[in-house]
Amino acid sequence: MNDTNESKGAQSTVGVPVAIVIAGGLIAAAIYFGNAAGGLGTAPVDGGAADVAVAPQAADGEPAVAAVGDIRPVDDRDHIRGPENAKVTVIEYSDIECPFCKRFHPTMTQLLTEYPNDVRWVWRHFPLEQLHPDARIAAIATECAGEQGKFWELLDSMMEDGIDLAEAKLPALAQAAGVTNSAQFKSCLSDEKYNQKVDDDIADAAAAGGQGTPYSVVIGADGEKEAISGAQPYAAVKAAVDKHL
Repeated sequence: MNDTNESKGAQSTVGVPVAIVIAGGLIAAAIYFGNAAGGLGTAPVDGGAADVAVAPQAADGEPAVAAVGDIRPVDDRDHIRGPENAKVTVIEYSDIECPFCKRFHPTMTQLLTEYPNDVRWVWRHFPLEQLHPDARIAAIATECAGEQGKFWELLDSMMEDGIDLAEAKLPALAQAAGVTNSAQFKSCLSDEKYNQKVDDDIADAAAAGGQGTPYSVVIGADGEKEAISGAQPYAAVKAAVDKHL
């Protein structure tokens, strides 16, 4: 009789942590798929479903405005689309391998189409290497393509779904994007000469308040800054830009 009771007690003891693990998994899955559907979440910097960063909530349940930290001034190190004297600047910190970033890329392209004279788009690298092992070498590849004036062309092609970003595939992708000097590109890629530039962009993303990708900052003509966390829909990005115009 005692053996039976001890057995039941042991099963009960084991069952509690198992139930907790299952419940935790269900919660993590709900957060992940909620982010995928709504675009408010950002990919975690350090990985792990339980660590997915979610847009902060204000007391009334509406998304709170994230605090924006110090941002490096835009200069000739940056890759820019749009006029230099644009009224609004959008700095995007992004990861080429990130699926949310791929979703957000057409949103930024559409923004420049609608505001060709008023908005400029600044791209900075924010590869989350613990999640995306090819993100850094892909970032370096765009810089190498930039030596031949093809930064945006290669970036655009890489941001399409289903693109293999393994290092061995990059020379062919670059050639298809218009890079003509393959030897120069391959040498640049193997030297990883742009590692420091990528590291500088990552440090700037962290200083600006980025905790995941994509992370964008809208800057008005008066210098006022507003963060856009995650792959927000076009209407939300447009509203942020209109406010600063």
